[in-house]
Amino acid sequence: MARKHASDHQRYQPVDEAFIRSVPLAIGPAKSIPPTQTHEPVVEMKSAAPVKVATPPERVEDQHEDLRDDELDVRPEVPAPERLDKPLKFRLPRSERLDVMRIVSRLGDQVQTSVEWSHVGRALVVLLRHAESEIVKQARRHGPLTRPPNDQAIALAEFEQRIAQILLRALREVAPLR
Repeated sequence: MARKHASDHQRYQPVDEAFIRSVPLAIGPAKSIPPTQTHEPVVEMKSAAPVKVATPPERVEDQHEDLRDDELDVRPEVPAPERLDKPLKFRLPRSERLDVMRIVSRLGDQVQTSVEWSHVGRALVVLLRHAESEIVKQARRHGPLTRPPNDQAIALAEFEQRIAQILLRALREVAPLR
């Protein structure tokens, strides 16, 4: 039975949301210096060499004096990350589950860090989303499939094998991840 928490219970979140928002997205644009931030001149002093003073960069407002205030902020808004609240579950035979966990463990050994099934599962979601158009194209080329009933294990395994072939072809053809 599920455990119920008190109404004032704080949900465990290992990473602070403010920290997550402060980290730039891996696929997002590079973060530029905000126009309100200014730089102090840097003075380098060497023994008998002349003093060099680095001038601060021009402000965005100085470069675009003819633009309206609402046109100055051209940085795209970075969406707040969504909460990980919905598990995606499916059943496996014990042998397949052990194989998956062995593969995940070997991956962790090779990259020399702890890797869990959840990390690999979310990476697979990234791949599926990235290859979506190619998956649809390969499915269209393959033609229609008929899903067998759940009680026909051999037919269901053949159906899933055909889906695996479609996915493999799509992942081979899709452009590399950035």
